[in-house]
Amino acid sequence: MEEVPEPIRIAVGQISGVPNVVVESFPEFIQAESSWAVRLRLTSGHPSDFVPKETRWVVLVDVSYPAGCIRIYPDQKGGLVHTFPHQDRNVVPSAKHATWRTGKPCLDSPSQRLGRIAGGPEPKGDMEQRLRWHVERCLGWIHVAGDEQLMVNDEPFEVPQCPEELLSPRVSRVVHDEGHDTWPSWKERDGQYGEVHWGVMPGFKKIIAPEKFLDALGEVVRVCRCNHQPTDKPWVGYWWLWPSPIVLPPWHAPGTWTELRRVGTRMKVDVDGFIRWMAHRARGKKDVIVLLGYPIPALWKRAPVEVHWQALLPPDVPTMIKPMKGFRPNPRGRNERLRRDTFGGTKKLSYLKTSNWHPDRLQARGRFPGHIRTSSIAVIGAGALGSTVAELLARGGVANILIVDHDDLEPGNLVRHTLVGADLGRNKATATAARLQGAAPMSSISAHAASLPCGDRLQKLLEPIDIVVDCTGEDEVLRRLGDAWWTIPRRFLSASLGFAAKRLFLFGAHACAFPFEEFAAAVKPWLAAERSQWSTAGETLEGAGCWSPLFPARCDDVWLGAVATVKYLESMVQGASANGLRVLEQSLDEGIAGYRVVDLDAASADANVADEGGAP
Repeated sequence: MEEVPEPIRIAVGQISGVPNVVVESFPEFIQAESSWAVRLRLTSGHPSDFVPKETRWVVLVDVSYPAGCIRIYPDQKGGLVHTFPHQDRNVVPSAKHATWRTGKPCLDSPSQRLGRIAGGPEPKGDMEQRLRWHVERCLGWIHVAGDEQLMVNDEPFEVPQCPEELLSPRVSRVVHDEGHDTWPSWKERDGQYGEVHWGVMPGFKKIIAPEKFLDALGEVVRVCRCNHQPTDKPWVGYWWLWPSPIVLPPWHAPGTWTELRRVGTRMKVDVDGFIRWMAHRARGKKDVIVLLGYPIPALWKRAPVEVHWQALLPPDVPTMIKPMKGFRPNPRGRNERLRRDTFGGTKKLSYLKTSNWHPDRLQARGRFPGHIRTSSIAVIGAGALGSTVAELLARGGVANILIVDHDDLEPGNLVRHTLVGADLGRNKATATAARLQGAAPMSSISAHAASLPCGDRLQKLLEPIDIVVDCTGEDEVLRRLGDAWWTIPRRFLSASLGFAAKRLFLFGAHACAFPFEEFAAAVKPWLAAERSQWSTAGETLEGAGCWSPLFPARCDDVWLGAVATVKYLESMVQGASANGLRVLEQSLDEGIAGYRVVDLDAASADANVADEGGAP
């Protein structure tokens, strides 16, 4: 028998005197959990139909205490048997060593309600107080659970936890894109059902998403943004919208068809009616996916703002449904077969991992303002600078991006390009668009794998575009943009790097065509300064036999230029940057890299000082 570590022994002694807490066992080492188990009996001051006056719990304390995890679970003997909000799904686990249930309360939740009861932040690192804090927090949790106050007004709404023990491995994940903007399509459809047309998410393996929803009459409810090119032969499934969360009180997701029927009876939802409707259409089909959904608010007790979907795999329905034994071969006999056998009460529901990939969820960690995200942006040139600019735009949430480039990726590009060796020989625009589609699955990222066209073809290509960002550094591209004409003005931004990427040239315009002559006049004086730096440094060649000099620039300098380009574009769209040329020059302030805006006279003076051996 292992000796109890002193920090754990001291911690258990600290909770022995806590009111309403009885320590029922000495710490026992659980090898499979690398933790010490302590059994407690807690007394609730507010018992209810779901919370007995006394409940038993198992506390698992990490061997590294006072560091590591502390987990508190209901005991299988005398513990809570129901699932509440702010609690993991509470069932008996499959692990043979576990004598506790899985329903771990969320004791470190930022919930203000729990915080007012337990008080103060968790005293991490304090061996005397940390375990006691968790136990007192658990007592507070039991108190508000008995009062049905775990979810109170104006706190974030929490959906019931998906039954992980019932997850099917047959489909990796189902994703959808429900948000406040799609809610109007659903707000009058409580109790309705219909078809879902599924498609595979581009760039993702074994992940499927709805392409569109249709009602029971075949009318389109809404088209989804998940797939921008509909599948020729969609995989058909079904949706079913309930009026409120599909839970057994207090907050337990159903695990069997009997439990689903029980929830339906409470909400006056005809479960068997839907089964008959679906089975008639799904006969003989394999892997039919059903979305069960209900409206949810952002905050508890507020109005709904979106639909929460949970996918499941119902049992396969045979082409010929035989009548139940003892019934005639008529509709009633076949319906009884469905109710008692195929969708029999004790049969477990087969859930699928389901995620909401609406842009509001995927981009919650950081994105551009809405007026940029909703713009259509063309990035011309998918080289080092252009590919990085496109990456920043995609990850910032821009909904529609077109990438234009005719070149293929070569080995020498890898040192500063966002693509990798597996993309060698592929067209840069096509490969970059495919890569970014995987990073921004709810955006539409396309490629034009050819040179920028002229005349009418150019106008047609860029007609849907709101913002054109040129990253080629080629006058011919800008001339073509200047020769074209669009009736609706758009924003243009030309971004190019100077020698060794130490300068960044940004020329912005809001016009019906790119003002090439104005651009050429503004940038001309700077070209002489750039040529002198090239001649002073000498040409950089890629290898023997290469006659064309390379453009020298480190990867970090290119990326710094891309960041500045995107920041400047944002200020242009917000109206904070004027049209015309801006020249940025790298500067170091105590080793921290950045840019400063320079004019030609200042840049020439700095260059003269550098030539004389001084520090600019």
